[in-house]
This record gives sequence, C-alpha cells and structure tokens, in this order.
Amino acid sequence: MKTKISIYIAAFFVGLFVATIITGSISIGIPVGIVCVGIPVALLARKAEARKLELQSLWPEILDNLISGLHSGLALAETIANLGKRGPDRTKSIFTLFALRLRDGATFSSALEIIRESFNESTADQVCEVLDFARSSGGRDTALTLRTLSNFIRADIALRNEITAKHSWVKNSAALAAVAPWVLLLLLASQPNTVSAYSSGSGLTVLLAGAGLTLVAYFWMNKVGTLKTVPRVFK
Repeated sequence: MKTKISIYIAAFFVGLFVATIITGSISIGIPVGIVCVGIPVALLARKAEARKLELQSLWPEILDNLISGLHSGLALAETIANLGKRGPDRTKSIFTLFALRLRDGATFSSALEIIRESFNESTADQVCEVLDFARSSGGRDTALTLRTLSNFIRADIALRNEITAKHSWVKNSAALAAVAPWVLLLLLASQPNTVSAYSSGSGLTVLLAGAGLTLVAYFWMNKVGTLKTVPRVFK
C-alpha cells in the first residue's frame, strides 16, 4: 500500500513539474499533476487484472497434468504436489508450497487453502472444491470430472477473451478522451493569453474541476468496458 501511495505521489509531482516547465504556470501544472495520478492507478489495475487472467488461463493445462497423473496411477495429493515440478512455470511455486504444507502434516483441505489464496479467483475455488470432494469421497471418476471441468473452463476463457476484445475499444476511447483535452491545453499554453486566463483563481478552479471530472469519467468508462468477474463463492 505504501508503495502504491509513493507511486501516486511521484506521478503527481512529475506531471506538475513537466507541465509547469512547459507552460511556465503552476496553476496549469497542478491539475495536470492530478490527472497524471490516474496513469499509475490505471496501469496497476490493468496489471492486476492481467495477472489474474493469466493465472486463470493456466487452469486447463494444470487440469490436463492432473488427469495425466491420475491415469498413471498416482494418488490425488501426490499428483497435485508434482505440479510444483512439472506444471506451468508460473504456478510451480504455488504447488510447491502445497507440497510443503502436506509434508508438514497439514490436512489435504488445509493445504488446498494455499492454492485458493494464491490464485485468488473463482476458477481456483471451483477446482479446489472438486479436488477436496474427490479426496473425501474417494470417487473413481475424478479424472472424468476434471476433464469435464477443464472443457468448461476452456470454453469460458474463450468466450471471455472474445467479449474482452470487443470491449477494449471502450477502454481505448476512454483513455483517448481523457488525455486529449490536457494535451490540447499544453499546446495552447504556448500562447500567453491562455496561460494568463488559467493562472487566475477562477481559471485554476475550472482546471481543478476539469481534472476531477476527467478522472471520474475515465474510471466510469473503464468500468463500463470491463467484463464482470465471477464472484468467489467458496472462499
């Protein structure tokens, strides 16, 4: 949290400094700095969303490895633990922690909590519930159940990717609409009359109101263009 706040503060002062240097007016630099705070906020949010989508997209491969292990005669717990060695590189550390928790004497259900919390998304919750039920019931059709779940997840990921691609124009339009007026302001600030008009108290008020409305409009449009995530029911 402290790191994020530091980034936001740095973005504000960088925007303030650059705009003040370009225009020679701190009254223009302050609202530009405020708008610049939205840049790291948006970037960090997209990075977190991309990370979650990346982890979610790995589940079909993970389930294929689980099914392969079960077909080879390995126990369910051992099959999951082996994903720390033979699973996707991005998730090896998660399943290594699972194996260590089991080795320390934790129950199977307790060790699954590491997977739930590390992935922190609904697909992981669904898979863990299936694995926990399969372990407790000793079902013979675990591999078939996992195959069905894998097919469902693949279809869901494909559909979400298609919808996300269609919604991307909304996000891009929001970013362009938010940035364009401020770029235009910096260009117009090369004229002394523009700087003089916005250096007054009323001019600063207009710019501050514009900065606030720009941030509100951008994040609202970004929310409209974002596909809702499936809530975590089993957390």
